[in-house]
Amino acid sequence: MIGFRQLTLLAAGSQIECLEEVLILAEAQAVTFAGNDGQTPIFEPPVGAHPIWPQTIVQALFCDTRSDNEILADLATSFQRVNLLIELPESLLVINDQDWVRVTLDQFKPMEIGKFWVEPSWCKGDTPVGLTLLKLDPGLAFGTGMHPTTQLCLEWLSDNPTTCQSVIDFGCGSGILAIAAGCLGANFITGLDIDPQALIATKQNASLNKLAIETLTADELPSQTFDLVIANILANPLIELARDLTDLMKPNGVIVMAGLLDEQALEVRNAYPSIRFDADKSKDGWTLISGTRILQR
Repeated sequence: MIGFRQLTLLAAGSQIECLEEVLILAEAQAVTFAGNDGQTPIFEPPVGAHPIWPQTIVQALFCDTRSDNEILADLATSFQRVNLLIELPESLLVINDQDWVRVTLDQFKPMEIGKFWVEPSWCKGDTPVGLTLLKLDPGLAFGTGMHPTTQLCLEWLSDNPTTCQSVIDFGCGSGILAIAAGCLGANFITGLDIDPQALIATKQNASLNKLAIETLTADELPSQTFDLVIANILANPLIELARDLTDLMKPNGVIVMAGLLDEQALEVRNAYPSIRFDADKSKDGWTLISGTRILQR
């Protein structure tokens, strides 16, 4: 039997790291996590961390010649060896290739965000008057424009054009924010991410928009400074990386930070004593904070 089949499990947060390793060793093609009971997904965890909820839905995708019984028997043996008390289903869900493609295409349609018209490459329509076209194909990297944190950043960019500015998108994911800055006239753009897949996605999406974006890994922190630093990550990394992110800013440079919940905004602001902050912006429980680097006397 050859085709995509999906295994869905419910696991406790403390089981996730071991479970992921077992599934990968069992030749799962991909493993994804989501919160149970509608809890908010974590799209981009801190370095070395796993997205964990008290109860986590874990989905593994298999594509090989083994039967469902063989895959489940192998997993049952592995679970017993590592003392994972997780109930396995009786079978896997068959994913039809054609349906998979259709669902994916149907999910990503053109949308208006701020002054941007975000459009997948397979859509060939007219851009609404007054909006800036931003072509973006969804992939394995975070950042399709659907999440409130990305929308907040795009809305901020809509109100703060980047003409002739240097911009770094720290944690670039799909590259959507770096590309948005380029579409608004930024003349030097850098995307940095810990995930090699994100850098590939950024380059591909930049090409769709006829933009040149420098891509760097996390261990290639640039020595130059930027007019604008955008970091759409999570609260803990924003706090831990406060010195690095501040050092990336020019004197009087601007920083935009998102990916934090409303109640985390104060703690993040307190980690940046050299920033004069603007009023926060909030959407669906998520907050964007921005500010200007104060010249030190």
